[in-house]
Order: sequence, then structure tokens, then C-alpha cells
Amino acid sequence: MGDIGPYSNPDAIAKLDRRTKEARLLRKVRDDLHDHLGGNLTVTQKAMVERAAMLTLHISLMDAKALEGDGLTERDSRQYLAWNNALMKVLKAMGTEKPKAKPSAPSLRDFIGGGVAA
Repeated sequence: MGDIGPYSNPDAIAKLDRRTKEARLLRKVRDDLHDHLGGNLTVTQKAMVERAAMLTLHISLMDAKALEGDGLTERDSRQYLAWNNALMKVLKAMGTEKPKAKPSAPSLRDFIGGGVAA
């Protein structure tokens, strides 16, 4: 498979070997956001996680391109800013606060000690 770059199409990205650094980045972002949102995601949350992961990958690939020596073209710079802005909007929509943990079920000690009404 050829190299993946910032402008790679979604089909090429979908066929990534899971061992590549790009695939590992996608998996890490997905896992981190899934954990951040508290698991058991809605369809909308799943779509936002996927969008954030893909944008993060594109931005990361553009970062690498910028460091290669020739820098970024004007088109690259505009695209980079657009991707960054889109990522910030998706992350803002997801929220910065972790969801509150569900209260745990009362323990046997709570029942015996009278801390819970039956």
C-alpha cells in the first residue's frame, strides 16, 4: 500500500493496516474519546468520535508534511486551519467535562447498616 498523506481519501484510510502509526493514532483517538464520553455512545456521539479521529489523523499527517522541510503551501495552510477549526467544533460539541459516573448500587453494608431504605 502507498503512503498515506494529509489528502488521502477515506477509502485508503479505511484500508490501513492496523499496525501502521496512522491506524494506531485513529484507534487511540477513538478509544480516548469513547472513554471520555463514558462508553455506551449514542449514534450521534459515535459519528462525532469518528469525525474527530479522522480530523486528528489529517492534522497529524499535515504536521508531518510541514516538518519535512518544504513547509506548507498556501493551500495546505488553509486546509490545515479548516481541519483544526472543524476538530475544535466537534470536540466542543462533545464537551470537555466527563459525564458524571452513575451512582453505584448500594452495598450489603449499606443495607445492613440501615443506610438504604428497602
